[in-house]
Amino acid sequence: MAERTVTMRLLEVKGIQKRFGGVHALKGVDFDLSAGEVHVLLGENGAGKSTLMGVLSGAYVPDAGEIRVDDHTVHFARPRDAHAAGIVMIPQELDLVPGLDIAANLFLGNEITRAGVLSSAEMRRKAQGLLESAGVSLDAGLSIASLRMGERQLVAIAKALSANARILIMDEPTAALSAAEADHLFGVVKDLAARGVGIVYISHRLEEVPRIADRVTVMRDGAVVGTTTPHAPQAELVQLLVGRPFSDLFPSRAKAMGKPILRLEHAAFDPDIIRAGWQASVDISLTVHAGEIVGLAGLMGAGRTELFSALYGFGVSGRWRGVVEMHGQAAQLGTIHASRHAGVAYVTDDRRGTGLILNHTVAQNTLLSTLKRVTPFGLVSRALERREVLRALEDYDVRPRLPNAKVLNLSGGNQQKVVFAKELINRPALLLLDEPTRGVDVGAKAEIYQRLRGLADDGLGVLVASSELPELIGLCDKIVVMREGRTIHEFGPGPSEESIRKISEGEELAA
Repeated sequence: MAERTVTMRLLEVKGIQKRFGGVHALKGVDFDLSAGEVHVLLGENGAGKSTLMGVLSGAYVPDAGEIRVDDHTVHFARPRDAHAAGIVMIPQELDLVPGLDIAANLFLGNEITRAGVLSSAEMRRKAQGLLESAGVSLDAGLSIASLRMGERQLVAIAKALSANARILIMDEPTAALSAAEADHLFGVVKDLAARGVGIVYISHRLEEVPRIADRVTVMRDGAVVGTTTPHAPQAELVQLLVGRPFSDLFPSRAKAMGKPILRLEHAAFDPDIIRAGWQASVDISLTVHAGEIVGLAGLMGAGRTELFSALYGFGVSGRWRGVVEMHGQAAQLGTIHASRHAGVAYVTDDRRGTGLILNHTVAQNTLLSTLKRVTPFGLVSRALERREVLRALEDYDVRPRLPNAKVLNLSGGNQQKVVFAKELINRPALLLLDEPTRGVDVGAKAEIYQRLRGLADDGLGVLVASSELPELIGLCDKIVVMREGRTIHEFGPGPSEESIRKISEGEELAA
């Protein structure tokens, strides 16, 4: 990300303390923000991020400490006081009214009237201007209920601007967004910063940091434990977040492996329809053994996701050439039915879009791939359903363990655990994983790593693609590098990031 110039200090807090009964939520926190700066605040659940933002937004009164805006000490007894000082918070659960249109939401509580009569036309005209100023291409007359989650997030930003926000606090703004929606949001945030708005951006997605931040502060156990640049190594951020070395997140590698589960030798996939930007597998050679975790590395566009799609038959049809074997026998992979019959399971890189049905319950999602086991004689057995789901929730430590809870209301880490439970409930032989820890916090990542190693120790073969090289290096028994639909190099355990990058970019390694 290009460096932005940050200027005068907008906000400074010193020694903020806050207790809730016997819980010391904030332990003397110092934090500051400049005009035109995106200051990312990281921290695990319970680190104190939300409490600090509650203090800054007027929701909580601190027990001790000082808040300064424009170098003047301020005291907030309620959110209205913070609004008057130009501080507006956009919560993760957006405070928009679905039954009203965009214009009505933007002016809710500050409606425009003429002679005591609501001026809807004037509100809509001004709302349209606010949307345009926030880079939002939406009609102000649309109802909130008709908007996608990414569009609602943009409307929430426009609403903050309507309150003349100079300091904008964004709490996990991409938690419910697709990759494309998140990209658009990043552009809007950068535009706001360029206009001098100071932005506190709360996130647990480490991959977002270099894309959006000017500065990064990490909290742990109610205190600030470090402030660094957005280009700090991920291992450094993880150590600040969890208080232990990054390497400690990973379990020991496999001590022994079984027979080959998947073997591809000069395998190529010919899709029925050629799609622009879709990198077909041209020449793939790799083997995954029982008990082995194999990583796939490569630059964007190398063809990792397309390889998984072709092996599983997800969203693509065509035929494989070359050697394609499962358990030492030729396999006709390429359709979902054939792949699942051969013992292949697939966790996509978009759990919210293609991995889960968000408005369905945990039970309904978990049993999507195994309905036959709970439908004897063609009828759903509620007793079997409950037994299978409760066992899966316990096996994968999904919290809360409520089968009837909607998946939409779970954290990112627990949503990912539901995806794993759904795919692994049939006990496959091979698991294809595409970006398995995208959008989950570090603690949940460590749980997923431990879970994967446990599954591998029980004989599962795992093929995992990740854009996070430290993840591949720490987790995998070997790493295969892809470029332009070809496998071009295989590393043993523990290669350096530099070596993987060089091979990925077409450079030769030093002898």
